Amino acid sequence: MCGCGLLSPGEPPATPSAPVPGWTPPDAPIPAPPPPAGVAPSPPLPGYALAWHDEFDGTAVDPARWVVEARRRRDALNDPASATVQDGLLRITTFTDDAGVHHTGYLKSVGLFELTYGYVEARIRFHEVPGTWCAFWLYPDTYGEPIGDPGTAGVEIDVVEHRVVDGGGWNVRDLVMSGINWDGFGADWKKVHRTQPPPDGGPVWGAWRTFSVLWTPAGYTFYVDQQPLWSTSAAVSHRSQPIYLTCEVKDRSWAGTIPPGGYGPAATSEDFMEVDWVRAWQPAP
Repeated sequence: MCGCGLLSPGEPPATPSAPVPGWTPPDAPIPAPPPPAGVAPSPPLPGYALAWHDEFDGTAVDPARWVVEARRRRDALNDPASATVQDGLLRITTFTDDAGVHHTGYLKSVGLFELTYGYVEARIRFHEVPGTWCAFWLYPDTYGEPIGDPGTAGVEIDVVEHRVVDGGGWNVRDLVMSGINWDGFGADWKKVHRTQPPPDGGPVWGAWRTFSVLWTPAGYTFYVDQQPLWSTSAAVSHRSQPIYLTCEVKDRSWAGTIPPGGYGPAATSEDFMEVDWVRAWQPAP
């Protein structure tokens, strides 16, 4: 861990058992005031400079920053219409059309921006329902090639993955999952993940939170609201990797079961992820 303004991580709290099986919608989402308009982002670490960012201040997803996928993935269509920008926010909405087809959004910076090492952060509000999970992550196009050399092949870096229930129907909406995967997803697959509450013990679902990772040649440290969760020195990637903002749908999965009748039309669906901004910082030259 570098000598920087962020706190050093201590022992992470043990992952608690969810208290109640099944899905019970929380009370009204908890708002958080946005940063003052027109204020330039401040470096989170001494000696780091802003390398890339998107504040979502336009009226549509910026094609100079993001590729928006349009293809089937798992139990939904990745649909550009699911990713909208309005009032300074990106919103990825998961919805079900009249034919019973589920739609969601999948953004990536492939071919537009990639980084090797840095501090990558996003301010996000998760608002999913069962059968859906959303994530902020980095993933190389050479993942798993070759097996046994994650430094060369790259590593899936899950800054945060979020769902409201697990595969057994237990409530996990206020837990943060972060970690790394490497060596493909077959017989050689390896991973190091933690699922735990945020440092302040507060809500995650419906609340604005900042999720980040510090990736250095020595390892990774994961943060919520610039407070450390945990660190690992396993499987450090030494190659450039793009950024992903995604939601995915899979019935009877690790994220639970799709509701009967689906998620409703796009205009009224309550299944979404909102992103205020994404920023990537790297050591200044």
